[in-house]
Amino acid sequence: MNNLNGPIGLFDSGVGGLTVARAIARRLPNERIIYFGDTAHLPYGEKSPEAIKSFSLKISNHLIKNGAKAIVIACNSASSVGFEYLESKLSVPVFNVIDPLIEELKKVKSSGIGVWGTRATINSKVYATKLKKALPETYVHCLPTPLLVPLIEENHLSGEIIDSVIQYYLKKSNINHLEHLVLACTHYPLISTQISKHLNAKVTLMRTPNIVADSIAIKLKERGLLQKEKNYFNHDFSVSDYTDTFKKISQVFFGDGIQLKENNIWASTNGI
Repeated sequence: MNNLNGPIGLFDSGVGGLTVARAIARRLPNERIIYFGDTAHLPYGEKSPEAIKSFSLKISNHLIKNGAKAIVIACNSASSVGFEYLESKLSVPVFNVIDPLIEELKKVKSSGIGVWGTRATINSKVYATKLKKALPETYVHCLPTPLLVPLIEENHLSGEIIDSVIQYYLKKSNINHLEHLVLACTHYPLISTQISKHLNAKVTLMRTPNIVADSIAIKLKERGLLQKEKNYFNHDFSVSDYTDTFKKISQVFFGDGIQLKENNIWASTNGI
C-alpha cells in the first residue's frame, strides 16, 4: 500500500533532474521531494541500455526504501530505455518525462518538430516512434547532442563555449524546417535561454519541466496520492559522488538552504 505521506522520489544522472524537481515543488507545494543524482555514473546518455536499467532499479529501490510513494524518472535517457522495466519491477507508480511531452505536442499543430537529446535517448528511437504515431503528417528530426550535458554539469550555462556548441547543433537540425524544438534531456532547460537566443521567431522551444509537473500532479491526484496538508519536512537531495558544481547549481534552484548529501549506494548494500 502506498504511503500518502511519503515523498515523491526523483532521480537523474546529475543536475538536470533538478529542473523537474523544482517544477514539481512549485506545482505541488504540499509535497516533499527526495532526489538522487547519480553523479558517479553521469552522463547516462553515453551508457548502454542494460547499464541504465541497472542504475535506475538500484536508485528506485533506494528511494522506495526511504519512503518514496512514487518514482519520477527525471531523465530522458533512463525514461527512454528503463520506464517499462521499472514499471515491471517496482511496487509504486512510476512516471517518465517523455509521455507528458508527447501528449502536449499532440495539442499543437506543427509542420516540423526537432528533438535534441542524449545518444541513449535518440538511439532508443522512442521520440521518433511516438511522435510519428501521434503526428503522422509531421516532419520529425531527432538529433543526438552529446556535448551539452558535460558542459552543463561543469556549469558552462552561458558564454562563448556553450553558444558555439548550440550553434553547431542548430546547423545540423534542419532548423528552417522546424516549428517546435523539444529539449529531450532534463539538463537542457538550464540553457534554454541560451538556445532561445539563437532560434528564429517561428521556432517554439518546448519547456519540459512544467509540462511534466502538470502531468504528474494529475496522475497522483487520480491515484489519491496527493498530500492534503502542507508537508513541513525539508526536501532531501543526495548524490552518489559529491561535487561543488552540483551544489552550486542546486542552490540556483532551491536556495542556500539546500542540504546536499553524498550517498554512494554503489559502495554498500543500501538501496538493494
